[in-house]
Amino acid sequence: MARKKLTIQTKVNASTILEVVVSMVIIILVFGIAMMIYANVVRMSLSVKKIKAQAILQQTLLQAEQTNDRSTQSLMIDEFRIEQEIKPYGNLADIHLTAYDANQEKIAEVEKIIGNNE
Repeated sequence: MARKKLTIQTKVNASTILEVVVSMVIIILVFGIAMMIYANVVRMSLSVKKIKAQAILQQTLLQAEQTNDRSTQSLMIDEFRIEQEIKPYGNLADIHLTAYDANQEKIAEVEKIIGNNE
């Protein structure tokens, strides 16, 4: 009985190292862009702190309109430091309010031009 050699002739399809590196670079670029977009969305989103600061600024603006005190001052309301700057322009006054948090980071600002009630 003659022995036959059993040979299997199949090619295994594989990726080259260059293809793997290129695909990894593409994946890293897409991930990096996605993280930058996510960081911008989180940074620009409305937080409870921003909404609260905006409400305090609106309330302070109403009080500044009703009083005749037209001085530039700094106020502490809750955990916010409110900078009130009033510039008179003849019969008008420009009220600019800015809210800062404990880290001295600007949270919100409001500006309004009002007429002097003198």
